Amino acid sequence: MSVRGDTVALENQRYGRNKSTLVNSAYIESGEYRRKFDHLTPNDEVNRVLYSKAKEMLKHRSGTLYEDMYWIDGDTGKIIASALNEQSESAVAYSNAVKRAIRNKDNLIAIHTHPHSMPPSIADFNSCCKNNYRQGIIACHDGKVFAYKSYEVIRESLYNLYVGDYIDAGLSSYNAQIKAIEDIMKNHKIVFWEVE
Repeated sequence: MSVRGDTVALENQRYGRNKSTLVNSAYIESGEYRRKFDHLTPNDEVNRVLYSKAKEMLKHRSGTLYEDMYWIDGDTGKIIASALNEQSESAVAYSNAVKRAIRNKDNLIAIHTHPHSMPPSIADFNSCCKNNYRQGIIACHDGKVFAYKSYEVIRESLYNLYVGDYIDAGLSSYNAQIKAIEDIMKNHKIVFWEVE
């Protein structure tokens, strides 16, 4: 126990830290990571806020399976609502206050974290459509960033069928989800991309 790294790792385990969801703080502070946000929207101020909040959420949730989320005005960069104290793993619950804050707005950008660093889920796409978001953004714990839009609700059973077929064919869960989304995009009004 004389090596500091071992002691820190042991303390992280003791406090429920999940090694697979630790965030590389040096990377998310880097110019390479910041540049991913430079052209997410045509508005430099909105991009600056998105980058700032992505870093903030990732640092807050590093080593956990919990997600944070912000709803941002896509024209001004103003924070409209946030969910930063979620108690259910890999999910964000829309409180009544959040529902009131985002109701009847058509310019919102929703940004949230994905501890397992997966692409948008079908629930993410459907939430984007149902709430009329201008765009959704996912800040993954491994440094990936995904952007997505949806103009129709997709049956979860269809998505699960595609994912299941790809997993049965030997693809990883990550690659199966990517392929499923790509297939659904061919005949439905959704789009996503990894921000490079």
